[in-house]
Amino acid sequence: MKHLNVPVHSLGISQIVSFGLLFYAFAQLKTPLAHNAGVSETTILAAVSGALVIQGLLAQVIGRWIDHFGGLRIMQGGFLIGAFGIGLLSLYPSFAWICACFVLMGVSYAMCTYEVAFGSAVQLDEPKARRNISIITFYGGIASTITWMSVAPMLEILGLQTTCLCLASLMLVGAWRFRVLSQRYQQEAPRSSRTLEPFRWSLLTHSEKQVLLTMGLISTLGFLTVTATSMVSINLFSEKFADPALAVVLASLYGPFQVVGRLIEMKFGHRFDARLSGIVATLLMPLALTMIHSDAVEVAVLAMILFGMGQGVLTVTYGFVTNLYFRAAVYGRAKGMMIAPRAVIAALGPSLGGLLYAQGADPFLYVMTGLMLGAMLLMASLLRLPPTNEIHLQPSNS
Repeated sequence: MKHLNVPVHSLGISQIVSFGLLFYAFAQLKTPLAHNAGVSETTILAAVSGALVIQGLLAQVIGRWIDHFGGLRIMQGGFLIGAFGIGLLSLYPSFAWICACFVLMGVSYAMCTYEVAFGSAVQLDEPKARRNISIITFYGGIASTITWMSVAPMLEILGLQTTCLCLASLMLVGAWRFRVLSQRYQQEAPRSSRTLEPFRWSLLTHSEKQVLLTMGLISTLGFLTVTATSMVSINLFSEKFADPALAVVLASLYGPFQVVGRLIEMKFGHRFDARLSGIVATLLMPLALTMIHSDAVEVAVLAMILFGMGQGVLTVTYGFVTNLYFRAAVYGRAKGMMIAPRAVIAALGPSLGGLLYAQGADPFLYVMTGLMLGAMLLMASLLRLPPTNEIHLQPSNS
């Protein structure tokens, strides 16, 4: 295979753009959008949740497309659709118009974020899937920081409409890049990705069904927690410390320390079972959420460091543990089955976060802590199910 590091790094950079513009940006865009449409910020967050539901509705269809056409082509289309959605977002000050744009962005989100990027990485080089998924998530870890640090000054200087057009231009660049990559590398995807082998629920073994259900529940709880926390963290720290600038800095620590977690995973992860790494990472998140109750800035800094590191490792876990049980030829459809219910439930994160936070910061943090403790127990239960993908049965790959 020729220079497969090129598409892997492109897949990683794409996650900064796609996650940043299709999700994290709305922590700041929600305010001017709500003002333009004459609705509350909570209503805009509900629209964001609705857009994320689309990922669940399309998950199995897109999973089949990944196995049939290859992930790189799917990402090309996703970036193009996203460019239209963001570009049209501020052209008409109506909530109905905003919702229509969110539909486009929801389709885009389903076609060009982690699940499709992971499928592409598995297709391109399955034996190195864990390492390559780590690289992709390494880039994605700084999406929130780059977005939050850049969108605010753009809104201040350029205004909402020009900011949206600039963000849409970045999505168009992504579409062009994946068109080039799909033409250059698509033939290197496994042949089985073009001639589909049968894969449906009735054909799965009992243990394979258990894996899909368990991983689906783990990622549901994890994504629900992260999406809810991401959307209210700036407000939470702003109210706690009465300093909006400090609040942005504290919330933004999450991104860089996701990268630290993924660096640790890349450096040392091959020495440990990915499921054990996932258990430790999951434990860090309820610990961090408990620490946020403190009124000390230093404790808040440490909490966001641990929260970011935990989520950083967990994102690799979500992508790679699936591949421990399901080969590249069916990986897309396996992920599609797994994330369909997860995406629908986790999409409630922004609106649920807003509603819970309206009841107070402490109730919000208690609920999020409970969700992640549940995820940790589920992750531990996977140790009873031995991996079945022969490519990863060697200790160095597990």
